[in-house]
Amino acid sequence: MKSFFRSLVGSGGKPDAIALENLARGRELGQQGQVEAALAAYAEALARAPDQASGWEEYGMLLVRAGQKDAALQSFGRALALQPRSYTALFGRAALLQGQRDWRGSLDSYDRAIAVNPGDAVAHYNRGNVLRELARPEEALAAFDRAIACNPAFARAFANRGVTLQALGRPAEALASYDLALGIDANDPGTHNNRGVLLQKAGKPAAARESYERALAIHPGYAEAHFNRGTLLHELEDLDAAQSSYERALSLNPTYTEALVNLGNLLGEQGRLQEAIACYRRAIEQDPGLGESHYNLALTALKLGDYTTGWASHEWRWQAKSGPIYRERREFREPLWLGRESLAGKAILLYSEQGLGDSLQFCRYASLVAALGARVILEVPVPLVRILKTLQGVAEVIVTGAPRAPVDYRCPLMSLPLALGTTLATVPAAIPYLYSSAADVAAWQERLGPRVKPRVGLTWSGNRQGGKGYTLRHFELAALLPYLPPDLAYFCLQTEILAVDRATLEQHPEVRRFTTEIRDFADTAALVDCLDLVISVDTSVTHLAGARARPTWVILPWDGDWRWLTDRSDSPWYPTVRLYRQASKGDWPEVFARLRADLLLEFSRR
Repeated sequence: MKSFFRSLVGSGGKPDAIALENLARGRELGQQGQVEAALAAYAEALARAPDQASGWEEYGMLLVRAGQKDAALQSFGRALALQPRSYTALFGRAALLQGQRDWRGSLDSYDRAIAVNPGDAVAHYNRGNVLRELARPEEALAAFDRAIACNPAFARAFANRGVTLQALGRPAEALASYDLALGIDANDPGTHNNRGVLLQKAGKPAAARESYERALAIHPGYAEAHFNRGTLLHELEDLDAAQSSYERALSLNPTYTEALVNLGNLLGEQGRLQEAIACYRRAIEQDPGLGESHYNLALTALKLGDYTTGWASHEWRWQAKSGPIYRERREFREPLWLGRESLAGKAILLYSEQGLGDSLQFCRYASLVAALGARVILEVPVPLVRILKTLQGVAEVIVTGAPRAPVDYRCPLMSLPLALGTTLATVPAAIPYLYSSAADVAAWQERLGPRVKPRVGLTWSGNRQGGKGYTLRHFELAALLPYLPPDLAYFCLQTEILAVDRATLEQHPEVRRFTTEIRDFADTAALVDCLDLVISVDTSVTHLAGARARPTWVILPWDGDWRWLTDRSDSPWYPTVRLYRQASKGDWPEVFARLRADLLLEFSRR
């Protein structure tokens, strides 16, 4: 936000003749741009007449011009000691404190200045910016409205009012405010840029791009607009153009760490993993505290099998503020255990994080922690409770947030590979580590009826809350069905089914579904035990089937998740899993054709 600093002249008493002459000389020199000489004249005048409030006001404004901000603050303070209602000194002090990020001191001075002169639009505008910094957006909005009431042609007040409305979750009003600002000043690149951000978030990419282009036409060296344009093009998967925008932003601002991180992400999506890592490491050098740099480095290192770097950097997931994991952070009284302290005779809480599949994959570590002599309490979401009670060595499985006994330590499940020093060569892959009850399996066998054909379970869609990851781990069932040999029996393992897929299932009753019968993952596990094969996208069913040591074929996008590594068709985490990766981005038919060929080969042997 811009803050305006103006030259304001106050009043004072009558100095002696020499002081008066020096004050006049100081003003004249200041008007001529001879700042140093003017400062000397003011200093001499005020040494002779220190009780002149107007002299201290003018001296303070001149010190601001000279960049001597601390001295200017002192000068305004001297003026206010003499004249507490000096508007010049109050406004000048407020603006200086605002520049020093002393938000509360600045707000107090603006409040006092406005009490003296309530009609100054600039004071209300600056006060609104301070209130935004203090996270008081409703009050900031009122301040911008006051500024506009004082000056209806105040474009920046409309612009920052738009930013505030956007932060308050009122996008339509924000857009209207941006448009009013641009109606007054169409050449403000910042407003065009902010308007583009709003439109991008609103899912209007064409209009957003136009706003970014307008901003850049006015100000070609606007690094932030190049960056935002890059994020939009990245979302639109115009990767070459997005890369150019990120690189242009970095050429203008080589320390633009967010642009480095996004460029790393883009390179990683293209399989250029070492180049991505170089971007993240540069970003970390420039800003060691930016969680996104470390977290993205972790995911890339893990994908490359560098578990030493990966697990250590993965602890930064709780500091990556732009990601969903940051919002999962919880406060605990108990200390975090990362493998340094002995657990013999101690109690530890292990708790779920991220998706259900993550918990199913990493719950295996609970048994290893118990083997260290700990009493393990495992806290997980409701759908996992029954199946995770079959883990060996776990003393208690509770629902997330439920009351529990006191513990000595706590650790999230996905920090356990770091705590136990897991490398690619030491992945704990003893399966099965989850079990079905005989009664549940028998009930499903009865429900399925006699085995006439080999049985294959299907999932084709990941968690819809997974953002971009969901689009990579999803295809419509209708796209897969033509590739499935008809002499097999197929069973839907999904409980969340989109409308388009429900329509397909209604047209293909040969794919049996049990949406209402599957209550939790214990039910799914028992059903999986009755099947000969599971074919699944990268979702929780994959991890459940792998943990049960069931034959599982996993369909992966070209840019697969880090846990499946790169360039391999097997998994160190699940010995019974076979991976089917896209050969090129978005090419599902080629994957389906390979699946069909392998299904025909696999079941021709039986």
